[in-house]
Amino acid sequence: MSAEAATRAPRSSVFGRWVAFCTRHALVVAILGLVLGLAAAFYAATHFAISTNTDDLISKALPWRQQEAAFDKAFPQNSAQIVIVIDGRTAELSEQATNALVAKLQADPKLFPSVRLADSGPFWSQNGLLYASAADVKSNMDKLIAAQPFLGPVAADPSLRGVASTLTTTLQGVTTGQAKLSDLKGPIHSLADTVEAVQAGRPAFFSWRAMIAGGKSDPRELRHLILVDPRLDFGQLQAGADASDAIRAATQALKLDAAHGVNVRLTGETPLQDDEFATLAEHVWLIALLSVGFIVLMLWLAVRSWRLIAAILVTTLVGLVTAAAWGLVVYDRYNVISVAFIPLFVGLGIDFGIQFSVRFRAERALGETEPEALAASGRGIGRQLTLAAVAIASGFLAFAPTDYHGLSQLGVVAGAGMFVALALNLTVLPALIALLHPKPPPETHSHPVLERLDGFILGRRRLVVGAAAVAALGSAALLPLLHFDFNPLHLRSPKVESVSALLDLLKDPDLSPNTLEAVVPNAAAAQTLATKLKTLPQVSEARTLADLVPTDQDQKLATIHDAATLLDLSLNPLVTSPPPSDAEVVTALQGAAAGLRDAARAAPGDPTAADALRLAKDLDALAAGPPAARAAAAQAIVPPLATVLADISASFQAQPVSLANLPPDLVRMWRTPDGRERVSIVPRGDANDNKVLRGFIDAVTQVAPNATGPLFSISRSGDTVLKAFIQAGVLSFIAITVLLFIVLRKARDVAITMAPIILTGLLTLGSCVLIGQPLNFANIIALPLLFGIGVAFHIYFVMSWRSGGSHLLTSSLARAVFFSALATATGFGSLWMSAHPGTASMGKLLMISLLWTLVSALLFQPALMGEPERPPTQP
Repeated sequence: MSAEAATRAPRSSVFGRWVAFCTRHALVVAILGLVLGLAAAFYAATHFAISTNTDDLISKALPWRQQEAAFDKAFPQNSAQIVIVIDGRTAELSEQATNALVAKLQADPKLFPSVRLADSGPFWSQNGLLYASAADVKSNMDKLIAAQPFLGPVAADPSLRGVASTLTTTLQGVTTGQAKLSDLKGPIHSLADTVEAVQAGRPAFFSWRAMIAGGKSDPRELRHLILVDPRLDFGQLQAGADASDAIRAATQALKLDAAHGVNVRLTGETPLQDDEFATLAEHVWLIALLSVGFIVLMLWLAVRSWRLIAAILVTTLVGLVTAAAWGLVVYDRYNVISVAFIPLFVGLGIDFGIQFSVRFRAERALGETEPEALAASGRGIGRQLTLAAVAIASGFLAFAPTDYHGLSQLGVVAGAGMFVALALNLTVLPALIALLHPKPPPETHSHPVLERLDGFILGRRRLVVGAAAVAALGSAALLPLLHFDFNPLHLRSPKVESVSALLDLLKDPDLSPNTLEAVVPNAAAAQTLATKLKTLPQVSEARTLADLVPTDQDQKLATIHDAATLLDLSLNPLVTSPPPSDAEVVTALQGAAAGLRDAARAAPGDPTAADALRLAKDLDALAAGPPAARAAAAQAIVPPLATVLADISASFQAQPVSLANLPPDLVRMWRTPDGRERVSIVPRGDANDNKVLRGFIDAVTQVAPNATGPLFSISRSGDTVLKAFIQAGVLSFIAITVLLFIVLRKARDVAITMAPIILTGLLTLGSCVLIGQPLNFANIIALPLLFGIGVAFHIYFVMSWRSGGSHLLTSSLARAVFFSALATATGFGSLWMSAHPGTASMGKLLMISLLWTLVSALLFQPALMGEPERPPTQP
């Protein structure tokens, strides 16, 4: 007996009577439904709010969240919502840009309550050298002394004239044989490159610090960090948009850009989240258009009537806004997870609509009038839809008690939404169909391919079931290789500024935020713990407050003070020359060019001679050029000198550093007012590798169980999310199994319903292992939709089979299931096109799972059921 014929009697079904009632009063029901939709839409539009604060997604009652909160309370200044990364082409440019931007942001305390330097400032300018090794301090001072003949005169005449005149004087020693031309290799080469860049109209950057160091800048001097805690607006999709816009406006006003030798990037928790939301929004209209287009196409292939399509879409839209309004009544606002109820509702709501409409067309094809066909559809599909809706809602509601509050809210809203979808598809949808009067379908024809496939499956049930069992066992064997990727960086595009900046910082152990933090009672405990941690192979460093007291200070201070005695007066002249006229600059440039040619002739074998002749040619051209060219050269060469001289002068003031005279704000970063101290632990190896990070966390927490920090929070967040899904999955399985037992009352029928669901899950997860697709924070959200669709499909088949339906693969039910799955797969599978890696992985998982859902529903389940065992019955 066909599925349609099996479920057409008796005509006393409560669902049939209800649909018939709605059909008789179609206009009133449709108007009431539309009024409900308009009222819900108005409420949702006027009350819609979403919190983008991801800190609220996981319960703060969890022990690790309490550790996190305790650390943040003890050391509130150690975290920053925005980290500004400033990279300069020269050390001087980086320092100038950092100081200028800090001053600009501090002028707006309303938007930026906290702006501080992470790695620079007066203390570090004065005492920074003490943190280098004694050998490095001596090397730096020796280089400074060697540069004194060049630096001293330029300090007295800080202009392009002074630079050219000093070069001329220094070259005289070469021509007289008192010095080597190679001793001037650094200044000559750097000046030649700079002047040539100016004359070519390219950005020109000259570094006195690099010249002193022998031509190379210390990479650590080229990068500075500014830590910013702005006021955030979590009512916006991008909570830090105002602050980020203000920072970018400040950098633009200060001309901190590539053309001026500076690159400013924003990273940190807020820019990462804001950029993630921005990435999600990329191509959103294209993806939405494609999704709607594919859904409409699948609806057309399923029901072949624009009027039925319109009825399904209107019903789904009314249900969507109603569920959205209900969620706002209950929770006041959505979060970034619970808002995912929208695709859940659309996917399952359209499935309900397809099931009813395809059944309606089948009844019409059997010769029923429109009212009779609608009532027969209610009798035939109403019970299945109700059981499916209750089962799916039970599955969603199982997320409510989990510690993942974002998912908990999603489960409650989506669970209630299933009852909304059920009610509307058994009231508003038939009323709209009755009003729109879709044309009856043409006479149905047999499908030889499906009939042969159906015969093959029913004739070789053991083979099909055995193949499914082998596939399930094979997939189960792969499950130990499936992993949950807890690293949110892997879900983000590395091309995004905030991500690329963070990846750069992770390469530097001194700047990497991927650390663990432990709080201990006192300094002695901090030293004891740090000593233990340093013995772990997974630990690169364990830092404490005591590490801020430099070693070998006496030796280093003596070296610095000796150099200061020798150089201080020449580098800090009492009187400096007045600014030169352009004519004086021209004369000085011409003199320097002549001196360079003389020096090159005096040292024909010196490899620096070629650079000397190159610079001579450049200076002649500069002298002969317009005044604007000389002004540009002066701007590139002279201002960095003031920065370097100020830094040298500050470093000459170095004093012994002890815990007693460390800056209070620096001490506060490591010690609380009640004496507790912080130990900061840095991982060894790639700080973006999950295996490295897991091993690091496990090793450290064995020694310091109270360790916390951003890295720990990310790891435990992943554990909490995974636990929530496992917990909800178990509860869902139990709830749906109990419900099926209550309704079906036979263990065999319950097993036949649940077995394909388990098979689909195993095949999906096994496929993820084979294609190298881990579960993550993004794609795991798709599992509730996949679970709901699977439960619905298998309930439809089992209920039809229990009612006496046979050869289900050739029935309208199989057609409805097939196109419902395709509508969901093509509609939401378009997420695969997203620029956001996490969203793209969600689309991939949806496509894979829906493919296996169809295989389980259309191939495995019919083989598992076989022919119906008894005549059709209908409670």
